[in-house]
Amino acid sequence: DNICSMWGNFHFKTFDGDVYQFQGTCEYNLVSECQMPVQGFSVHVKRSQSPGNPQITRVLVTIGDMAIVLTKKLIMINEEIIKLPYYLAGVLLENNAIYTKLYAKLGLSVMWNREDAVMVELDTKYSNNTCGLCGDFNGIPIYNEFLAEARLTGSVEFGNKQRIHGPNDGCEDPYEEDEADQDTVDKCQKFQGDCSALLQSQDWSSCRKVLSPEPYIQACVVDRCWSRPGDMEDTATLCPTLSEYSRQCSHAGGIPPNWRTSTFCAVQCPFNMEYSESGSPCVDTCTHRDTSSLCEEHKMDGCFCPPGTVFDNISEKGCIPQEECQCKHNQTYNPGDVLLKDDEECVCQNGSWACERLPTPGVCAVEEGSHFTTYDGKEFTFHGDCYYVLSKDCVGSKFLILGQLIPCVAQKTDTCLKSIALLLNNDKNNALIIKEDGLVRHNGEIALPYTTGDITMFRPSSFHIMIQTSFGLQMQVQLVPLMQLYITLDKSLQTKTCGLCGNFNMVLSDDLKTPQGLVEGTAASFGNSWKAHPNCPDSSDRLDDPCSYSVDSESYAEHWCLKLKEKEGQFAKCHSTVNPEKYYKRCKYSACTCEKSEDCLCAVFSSYVRACTAKGIFLQGWRDTVCDKYTARCRASQTFSYMLQGCQRTCDSLGSERQGCSTQYTPVDGCACPAGLYEDENGGCVPMEKCPCYHNGEHVKPGKSINIRNEHCVCTNGKLNCNTWKPLITDCPAPKVFFNCSDASIDKHGLECAQTCTHHSIDCVSCESGCQCPTGLLDDGLGHCVKEHECPCQHNGHLYAAGAKIPDSCNSCTCKRGKWECTDKKCPGTCTIYGSGHYNTFDKQRFGFNGDCGYVAVQNKCGNKTGTFHVITENVPCGTTGTTCSKAVRILLGRTQLELIDGIITESELQSGPKINYKVRNVGLYLVIESDAGLAVLWDRKTTVRIILQPQHMGEVCGLCGNYNGNGKDDFTTQGQLQVSDIMEFVNSWKVYSSCPDAELSFDPCIERPSRHTWAKTQCSIIKGDTFKDCHKMVDLTPYFETCVRDSCACDTGGDCECFCTAVAAYAQACNEAGVCVAWRTPEICPVFCDYYNKPDECTWHYNPCHTPCYKTCLNREGQCKDPLPNLEGCYPVCPADKPFFDEKNHTCVDRCSSTPKSITATGPPHISTTTAKISTTPTTTQQTRTTGKTPKATTTPVVTSGPTTKQTSEKSTVMTTKPSTTVLTPPTPTITTPCVICEWSEWFNVDYPASGSDIETYENIKNHGKTICENPENIQCRAVSKPDLSLDEFTQLTGQVVQCNISFGLVCEKDKQTQRPYKCFDYKIRLLCCEPCVTTTPETAVTIVKTTKTSTPSSISPTAFTSTSNTASTRPPHVSSTTTEGSQSTKTSMQTTTGKSTKSTTPGTTTQVVTSKSSTEKTSGKSTVVTTKPFTTTTTGTPHVSTTTAKISTETISTQQTLTT
Repeated sequence: DNICSMWGNFHFKTFDGDVYQFQGTCEYNLVSECQMPVQGFSVHVKRSQSPGNPQITRVLVTIGDMAIVLTKKLIMINEEIIKLPYYLAGVLLENNAIYTKLYAKLGLSVMWNREDAVMVELDTKYSNNTCGLCGDFNGIPIYNEFLAEARLTGSVEFGNKQRIHGPNDGCEDPYEEDEADQDTVDKCQKFQGDCSALLQSQDWSSCRKVLSPEPYIQACVVDRCWSRPGDMEDTATLCPTLSEYSRQCSHAGGIPPNWRTSTFCAVQCPFNMEYSESGSPCVDTCTHRDTSSLCEEHKMDGCFCPPGTVFDNISEKGCIPQEECQCKHNQTYNPGDVLLKDDEECVCQNGSWACERLPTPGVCAVEEGSHFTTYDGKEFTFHGDCYYVLSKDCVGSKFLILGQLIPCVAQKTDTCLKSIALLLNNDKNNALIIKEDGLVRHNGEIALPYTTGDITMFRPSSFHIMIQTSFGLQMQVQLVPLMQLYITLDKSLQTKTCGLCGNFNMVLSDDLKTPQGLVEGTAASFGNSWKAHPNCPDSSDRLDDPCSYSVDSESYAEHWCLKLKEKEGQFAKCHSTVNPEKYYKRCKYSACTCEKSEDCLCAVFSSYVRACTAKGIFLQGWRDTVCDKYTARCRASQTFSYMLQGCQRTCDSLGSERQGCSTQYTPVDGCACPAGLYEDENGGCVPMEKCPCYHNGEHVKPGKSINIRNEHCVCTNGKLNCNTWKPLITDCPAPKVFFNCSDASIDKHGLECAQTCTHHSIDCVSCESGCQCPTGLLDDGLGHCVKEHECPCQHNGHLYAAGAKIPDSCNSCTCKRGKWECTDKKCPGTCTIYGSGHYNTFDKQRFGFNGDCGYVAVQNKCGNKTGTFHVITENVPCGTTGTTCSKAVRILLGRTQLELIDGIITESELQSGPKINYKVRNVGLYLVIESDAGLAVLWDRKTTVRIILQPQHMGEVCGLCGNYNGNGKDDFTTQGQLQVSDIMEFVNSWKVYSSCPDAELSFDPCIERPSRHTWAKTQCSIIKGDTFKDCHKMVDLTPYFETCVRDSCACDTGGDCECFCTAVAAYAQACNEAGVCVAWRTPEICPVFCDYYNKPDECTWHYNPCHTPCYKTCLNREGQCKDPLPNLEGCYPVCPADKPFFDEKNHTCVDRCSSTPKSITATGPPHISTTTAKISTTPTTTQQTRTTGKTPKATTTPVVTSGPTTKQTSEKSTVMTTKPSTTVLTPPTPTITTPCVICEWSEWFNVDYPASGSDIETYENIKNHGKTICENPENIQCRAVSKPDLSLDEFTQLTGQVVQCNISFGLVCEKDKQTQRPYKCFDYKIRLLCCEPCVTTTPETAVTIVKTTKTSTPSSISPTAFTSTSNTASTRPPHVSSTTTEGSQSTKTSMQTTTGKSTKSTTPGTTTQVVTSKSSTEKTSGKSTVVTTKPFTTTTTGTPHVSTTTAKISTETISTQQTLTT
């Protein structure tokens, strides 16, 4: 038993079942942890200090450095009075009509009835580790408490030893000689019959089945016996003992009778609640109707709502029928009341909202020159340097919006939106252009207001320009302090758009779709795909923190940007409607990035104000404290206003016959003419000769000159007149032809608009001369001209040949005519919860919060539907900052409940629900639960939970993981079915228990612990470094880096490594699922010590960073699985080729399995330590030299492995014993291999230095210097070392050098051929574009099921991956490493593992490359084995250490230089 209690007339029951009486009236240690060097907790109780009075006046609970004082009237923590419910650092305090309760997540529960009874419940981990009146919890009655060293100890002596002596304590100890009073014992026996008859009656039969009444009968006898004279007939003395027996009966699962009456031990309940001896302590309320069904607490006595009612926790009116419940959203709504929002109309019904979606326009924002928000709500940062397609009608060509992003001043990452171009009906010769200074051109400079055709333009204020059209497009251009753009589209244009603003299809996850039809992994690759001019340079993602370069800049940004989040500030009114957190981050980013910090900072403030205004929250006067300088720039006759929503008032507009504009737009601020006044034409006009010129939005004063590319331009009469000094190059490499803009017609644009494979339809408005492909051919991006059907496709920075196939989640995409054509299967959805409460929903919405309760992550009981599963996560604190980590998971599958906590799983049966089969197995570091309901849960036994749903659940689930309908914008839907923008309102609605305190806005622990901020950023920089460089183009690292820094700051009292390692592992797993395997762990950084589980002289268990979850075992001989899981890291067994099957029963590799697998008992994998006390920021980086083949059809499968870790850990493990029965094997599904081609530029080669006057950088010379180059390069680039930014043509024209740069041989510059000074060659370098085939393998996975029995044993560790559940069993087979190739040769050869070498097939169609570590069984001297095979028959399985290949082969040995790759 893990319960100790005290009650009534000084009665006590210890954890070990001893019941005794001790009449001490002082303060005593009821229970404390006493066998450890540092006491973890203690519970002290203080009596009234009146003889014979058992009332408890105070309970003092100490947990760590927290002292909690419970009294009848108030609660104090560290001498500070608190209000219940209250949560702090893993301790929850709450009360009800009868009890005050304390729950500590370290495994302690205390319940006090505020009178004479206290009950303490402890986790079994404290067994034999306690002292006090509750005993030592050793499981043996009497021993140690009342029998020690062969001497009996009386209860008074035992009790007096537990006294707490306080200062000036005058309390008297009870006398020990009273214990042996035989007369008293004899006197009390006459009450034995009455008490026995009372507790052994039929009414208490249910209790007697679960709890012996004998101790309570004896307590009853003592109570009656010790009654004062005149009380013999008074039955009130029985109440405490009967209450205690009833209480313990309910806790043990019995059903006590309702034994109280109005005259016997009556209890008064508040409101209209009813008293019951056994009810759920989890009360259903108006806002949380499923609390009782999800309750995991024991039943207890108390006041409960009558059947058919719930407690009104909104108006606190007691118990009411559900249909009378009110609704709450910022205020209280009565049943039937209507809530009208901008996107839905909701009616309050039964305490929930019944909502109907309203048609709403889509809004896209381009803010601060780099921050984008798409129509569907996707946010990303992109620093461009070109014209880009912001949005266009991709169906009807009604409109095209281009935006010019260029560096504002000097830094490439300080970008500004400089101009905007609007084209209607694909009319490239009639573009409407708006410059950042407000200048508008439409076939010449125009004045506003302006109306033509379908367009109306006007200036509602000096800060903004509005463009309205007749077909549902509206553009709001902000000019002050920076140019920003807001595009609004009517719902009629849904699913018809494309560009940087997304496709407006209400699906968040596919917004980064390129013109080629594939979704990119990063903002840079997505942004580059929408360049309007294909010859613009590509931009890259920014990986650094702009605030890290200057303490002053960071302090400046922090000071001003925090004003957005001040709870009493100018913006607090809008916090519940528009979360300021993302604007705060953008504010700091922009203020630290921009040279004009104040302009960028104020642009973010204005963006937040506009977002609030769009939601109906109007913020007046905010410029009084920040960004006030712009209000003082109004012209003398104009005034500043925060709300302007009219048409531009000018003298010209008064005489206009047409309506100036529509006023249906978001109000703006700025300077404008006061009401009743109009602006005349004298708005700063100057003669033509004084007109400035404009280039890229910059002013050029009259008579001044600038250099544009290779032309010298002078500003004359507002126009730049340019003359070139560069000789015109008209010779083009075949088959390209020269295009001259001077000779071209007006509808021809030359190189600026030349069609390429990646840009079939070019959107531009200018012209550029140069070499371009002839009509009918397209530039393939490598400088070659090809036919359209030969065009390659681009994805995540790589080029793939026509016909190549790549995977896209569960779909397959084929490259056709330069675009991807993909299958359209519905893919499983994944919700990830990790670290300090970070969520990534099924629909890719990200958020985080610091919560203290249990929360519904996902369930299919939504609205009025009857659900079959729930997944509930609960947070526990990481450190003293209060940051929480999701470490406990509860899964309800029909009538089965699975609890995942402290690294182990516990199964229990519920009273109702359908039978759902499931299985539990260990895969690497993860415990995996897979069910027949289409639900899988992956838990790393620590802080990461991954929930995978099959497509049949799309749109049918709810919870913190969202509704899985594809639309991330509606993920924040409360349990009351209301879509909200306040994350905290959304989160708190999904609490399991309404009594648990509400979560608050997430704080930044790096602000709380600034000394850890630098350390955290340094540690987390591994995500941005070379270790993960191959993944940077595939998965956006920004959110992972931010959460890593945040969590590493938070873990300040131990767990430093765990928080850091979990955050990095989350990014590594995202890379893994994107197809990039990164072996990031090292002996210094978050090691996994798999070698600990190997027996002496064995090497079976190895770490693998991305192992398939399906491999060969005796229960899964084909190594195939049904519903595929992602590859997962962890420890896997590696079996040699001659013993390819892993025997789960004996934990060994075998050459054959028994024909009929028998029932076995397997030991699950041990708890794997993934952190170490020391973290180094120096990553171990390995690289692999790529293999290049001529044949495009060839496929290469790299299998990357890492070295062994031999350091052992002394950590004990808790294992599960399972009893599997029969086995169901899934027929094998063949591995699918699809071809693709990856092209990458080599390093720059510079092996010859022109000391002799010549520079020979030929392929032969480069190879002679020990360098490795590809055999058939696709392209070559040559540069002068002194001028790397100039092309070779530009450099030779400047210098007159005679140089040959040719893809067939390299670069040659001979001294004898130089005709100009210095009459010798400069130093040159070259690099090559090398293309190689790649492969993508998509295995099918198999599902098996077992029946489990759980036992907990600290055992000798046998690391087998195994499972639990219902009918059949399959042990998670550890990794078997074998490469088997059936060839046409007759010789059978066994090849031993090489040291860092490769095994390569030379047959076109199949190339298998196995890269292994230095821990091989046989070393070679730097040679590789070449295997000749039949095409497409290779099955490859990677291993961390041992790779054995058995094949029918012919072999030859070649020299190679091979390095490892991550």
